[in-house]
Amino acid sequence: MQYKSSKQRDLVLSYMKNIQGHVSAEQIYQDLNEIHPISLATVYRNLNILADMNEIRKIAHPSYGYVYDKTCKKHYHFFCRKCNQLIDLPVGYMEEVNQIADNCGFDAEAHDITFTGICQNCKIKN
Repeated sequence: MQYKSSKQRDLVLSYMKNIQGHVSAEQIYQDLNEIHPISLATVYRNLNILADMNEIRKIAHPSYGYVYDKTCKKHYHFFCRKCNQLIDLPVGYMEEVNQIADNCGFDAEAHDITFTGICQNCKIKN
């Protein structure tokens, strides 16, 4: 689908490109609303459009619903059950995993893997 350009979408995309890590729509709204009046609905709408355009990724977070990632390259995540942080993993995306679907007779378009445990920072604290 082709989308018309908008100032709000450009604002949200610029925000996403300048952050580190993963962020919720509510956090984006709070941060952007301090510098430019914008509604939460506008933030959600533009995040969904940007995800459809493959400019950002929408990721299911085990504790917070959905969060957004500026890294569109396929990758895996680690979820720390102590601090609720979602961390990008520096390991290659295994296309071979899609072969499982082929062997089972269905077409897989993608796969998501999130490892769960305790991150290095939380381990050190204990």
